[in-house]
Amino acid sequence: MYLIRAIARLLTRVLAILGVAAVLIAVMLLDHILRTETDDRSERPPRTVVVFTGAYDRIYLGLDMIASDEADYLLISGANRTSGLIPHKFPALFDPTPEQAEWVTSGRIVLAPDAHSTFENALETDCWLDTLAGVDEVTIITSRRHMARASLALERATGSVSVVRMVSDPLEPYDRLTIDLDEFSKFGATWLVTLLPNRFWPGKKSALCK
Repeated sequence: MYLIRAIARLLTRVLAILGVAAVLIAVMLLDHILRTETDDRSERPPRTVVVFTGAYDRIYLGLDMIASDEADYLLISGANRTSGLIPHKFPALFDPTPEQAEWVTSGRIVLAPDAHSTFENALETDCWLDTLAGVDEVTIITSRRHMARASLALERATGSVSVVRMVSDPLEPYDRLTIDLDEFSKFGATWLVTLLPNRFWPGKKSALCK
């Protein structure tokens, strides 16, 4: 009788744990789907813009926004060899106009080389935003595939700053019901890690963080 009761208690605990895990996975899955959708606010996005590096189309979109006076400031986070963009090669790669080259010098366009992961991108952006007065909303530019975990990390890094999502590849085929398991697993890890205070996130401190 004692053994039966012990097994019953164990099964009850296991089922409770599995139930909590199932609910958590469902919440993360819904959040992932919603974050991958186009943000309605991207039609009139905030004028402070950050690009999480990767494909160059993200950078071109950010440059187009600032060149067409749709943005006041542009941070390109992760401008390093890992992303295929070294700051001193920026002119050769993107052929900025003389005015845009001046914006790099003046700090209106910032090429930040220290981030090598999405966690570091988010923390670097948070430090950059601290240098700007009165910014309470920001536009993030990245690929649709990367957007869910990138926007999540940025929102949790910045706290009270509103994050508007803008994908750099809107014409790519997309099915909201098809889940990329590799990307979703990274999103799940990001979802859990970013529940911790920023100082416990993995990654090195950016030079922008004084």
